[in-house]
Amino acid sequence: MHESVKIIKDPEATSIGHSVKEFLCRLGGPTWIDITGHDTSRNRVFVTLLHGNEPSGVKAIFNWLINPDRKTPLTNISFFICSVEAALIDPDFSHRYLENEPDMNRCFRPPFNGKNGILAEQVLKRVQSLAPEAMIDVHNTSGSGPDFTIAPSQDDAFAALAANFSRRFIITNISLGSLMEADVGCPIITLECGGSFDMSADQTAINAIEIMTTHDNLYQQALRSGVSIYRGPLRFELKEGVKIGFGETPKEGCDVTLAADIEKHNFGITQANDFLGWVGPAGLDYFTAIDDQGIDIKNQLFEVREDKLFTKQTLRLFMVTPRPEIATKDCLFYLVKAE
Repeated sequence: MHESVKIIKDPEATSIGHSVKEFLCRLGGPTWIDITGHDTSRNRVFVTLLHGNEPSGVKAIFNWLINPDRKTPLTNISFFICSVEAALIDPDFSHRYLENEPDMNRCFRPPFNGKNGILAEQVLKRVQSLAPEAMIDVHNTSGSGPDFTIAPSQDDAFAALAANFSRRFIITNISLGSLMEADVGCPIITLECGGSFDMSADQTAINAIEIMTTHDNLYQQALRSGVSIYRGPLRFELKEGVKIGFGETPKEGCDVTLAADIEKHNFGITQANDFLGWVGPAGLDYFTAIDDQGIDIKNQLFEVREDKLFTKQTLRLFMVTPRPEIATKDCLFYLVKAE
């Protein structure tokens, strides 16, 4: 294991710290926390803080660990808290990753190069050695919005696992090198709890630990009833070098200005002809929306009229972000066609 990765087993509540920040300071870097359960023949894994600006998962772990009344988990559970150093950059939870390093959740496939790649490979090897029966990767969304789960497969096991944590389930074949794409011998799902400032997101993460530590069967097919399923989302991305801003009027010096209230579109129905923002003279050429055939279909989805960006058909948008850095380095949002 990389020298910077700690493994802590069954820590005492008094060793955790008095706040989430103190907890992270004591960890110092990427850390595994292994908790012994009643049934030591079974293991589960809960990963969080792959991005340093997504606090709900680590808040939930902290509060669970310091709870004097918490019960022994039904099975062994291993928590992995990843981007501790990025999370501690002042102000706390403001940096997605360290400067000049790649997005950690793009490093879980070969070649495992650089510091983050080496760490990702070691995480996967340890998960395989634990041989868990289930694994979740807990995140906050890039903007405010409801919780949902994501999986790279529509197989029954993924759908059943996801149904424990949210009533919204996205099936994607987009390959980015994320943790949930890895083959570790058990289903991995991503749980997006909601925005990092949403109190409901913190509660969703707390509920996830409760489920992971107390539910005997995480694959009950009956839970799947009432879950809304969204297949094949597309990423709406900026082309390299495009400058973006957010506001109530076009921002000077920006090629694209999305509406200040763009987050309101998260998971609601966005009707055809809905206004999204302003664009410069290149119009739709600032963007891409690549489908699963590798074809850019942005012209089917959006249109520009008088330097304004509109939807061309009814869509569901999610992971809509108001943060220029994320919009530039990752994507503006994901979308599916509304059925």
